[in-house]
Amino acid sequence: MAKCIIIGGGLAGLSTAVYLAENNFQVELIEASPKLGGRTYSFVNKKFNTEFDNGQHLLMGAYNYTLNFLELIKSIDKLTIQKSMMAVYADKSGNKYSLNASKFFYPLNLLSAILNFNCINFKEKYNFIKFVISLPFQNKRNLEKLTIDEWLMKNGQTENSIKSFWKILAVSALNTNIKEASASLFKQMLIKIFFTGNNAARIIIPKVNLSKVFVEPAVQFLTSKRTVISINEKLEKIKFENSIVKEIITNKRSINDFDFVVLTIPPSQISKLSSNEKLLLTDFNEFESSGIISVNLKLKEKFLNEKFIGLIDSKIHWVFDHGEYVSIVISDANDYLEFSQEKLVELCIKELKMFFKNFDEKMIINSFVIKEKRATIKSIQKFENKRNSYNKNVKNFYFAGDWTDTNLPQTIESAIKSGYKTAQKIIKK
Repeated sequence: MAKCIIIGGGLAGLSTAVYLAENNFQVELIEASPKLGGRTYSFVNKKFNTEFDNGQHLLMGAYNYTLNFLELIKSIDKLTIQKSMMAVYADKSGNKYSLNASKFFYPLNLLSAILNFNCINFKEKYNFIKFVISLPFQNKRNLEKLTIDEWLMKNGQTENSIKSFWKILAVSALNTNIKEASASLFKQMLIKIFFTGNNAARIIIPKVNLSKVFVEPAVQFLTSKRTVISINEKLEKIKFENSIVKEIITNKRSINDFDFVVLTIPPSQISKLSSNEKLLLTDFNEFESSGIISVNLKLKEKFLNEKFIGLIDSKIHWVFDHGEYVSIVISDANDYLEFSQEKLVELCIKELKMFFKNFDEKMIINSFVIKEKRATIKSIQKFENKRNSYNKNVKNFYFAGDWTDTNLPQTIESAIKSGYKTAQKIIKK
């Protein structure tokens, strides 16, 4: 039985481990921190006496690798999956607009949703549909020279249609300002949403916290396959000999009884490792990271009728209703990372008052803020060109992670896809 050591217990590491264990590999998973899941973890907040995720996540029906992974670890029932796409947006006048694809069959249901999305006028709807139809025929090389903003305007999208739909979608998915973000990467995402069947555009929300959706079921699955999981163990050195990894050294031991090694930690951590071979072929530290902020408000009473709602032309992008509290998400949040909790709460109150006439700050009982300062690397084309810049010449050594060349934004789907793809390469060996 071949043995694989996986370094890093985030979603890419868990995905790699699950697929190798399912194929009868002997797997050992090593994680430096005391928890698994990477950025996808949950914790109890004493102020609210509630378990929170480290940031609110929306999944989509186009996340095929994620859904297949959750099927395998028997966790798919922990998701609320829409029957068809349904999203509500609000503007500063308090008007609400639905993007509802429940009528007709695919793809007519998507056409109907756009035609009834009344925050854009008829001409804008026509140009919207014309643009979507053109997506499969757009030249990738040409798009690599454009930002999302440039691409959308070049294809007849008005300032109103951009701020009413495209900007919210792009910033939420790529966590990057559309004046910087890669048009090529966004196009690939849109193809998946609009051209891979009715299920792809559906929005999926976890019923329980992310640890219960991803981490705990994965650990149960791996335990049933006799996978060894070591936490609080940090990789320090990798020794190569004749283009083969011969030994890995952690803060606790030296390991040399393995056939394969998979490194699933972020590039910023990889660059700090001691090694006699070059691991990364580019300096990923040159790329700017992009933050995400979640502001959570505990309330005396509800002001939202929707489970989640997007805000048009706002400093905040989504508001999620959890009953006793709401989570407010700011993507591409670098401009606000140095704000104090009080200042961020004030910003959210100001925005909520503009969009929801029934909201009053007196409703707020308590608040707390989660800042992910380095949530992702910015999805700019320069970074996209470097996502495969790691050593591929070592026979028993592989990389996985949402930052690798998955042709996806740095999302849960990208992390799980990279783990699956890496596992398949090893299985085929």
